[in-house]
Amino acid sequence: MKGRQLALAVQLRDTASFESYWPGGNDETVAALRELRHPTLLYGPPQSGRTHLLQAVCRTHGGAYLPLREISGYGPEALDGFDMQALLVLDDLDAVAADREWAVALLRLIDRRRAAGQSFVLSTGAPPEHLTLALADLRTRLAACVVLGLMPMSDAERAALLQARAQARGLTLGDDVTRWMLNTQARTTGALVDALDALDRASLREKRRLTLPFVQSVLGNTAKAEPLP
Repeated sequence: MKGRQLALAVQLRDTASFESYWPGGNDETVAALRELRHPTLLYGPPQSGRTHLLQAVCRTHGGAYLPLREISGYGPEALDGFDMQALLVLDDLDAVAADREWAVALLRLIDRRRAAGQSFVLSTGAPPEHLTLALADLRTRLAACVVLGLMPMSDAERAALLQARAQARGLTLGDDVTRWMLNTQARTTGALVDALDALDRASLREKRRLTLPFVQSVLGNTAKAEPLP
């Protein structure tokens, strides 16, 4: 399957927008992605919201999104067919860039897009100097991008996110419910917002307040993380 076909097959999450991303200490990074003046590399640890923001970039600027970790099995040919695309967004570049064939394909793609004045956004788990790459020239190309880093949210910032989003929906989220959600649900911004959406729908349907037993009955089967010690 060629790249254009893969891009069409990838569905952007409905919740992946700049408005639904809680920036925490990442306001400047989010502002730069909204404006997107230059080829950009976004790095950050797991659960920092890289994929959410890259999909928000696509939704806002009209780009093609390719999750390289998910499509790595298709080989570097998955990058073909994007020469006419004004914006290309590649997620998890470091998942494939240690492979020489992938690294060569990525290097050529970056060079073509720069020469044509076409924009691109890449994501990795670490800054270019800390990546394992098959080609030194690829590291040079990545370092030449605008490099933006994400800091993961603290528990206090996640709690503030839940409280603010609940209040915007006219819901009251007790401290016990907030702690339980942080201990049992996936801790990404998108996952927390999705969990709150599910609670909002259940509360309206059953005309119930968000007590801890009720929240546990709604979300208990969707817990994705082990409780914190």
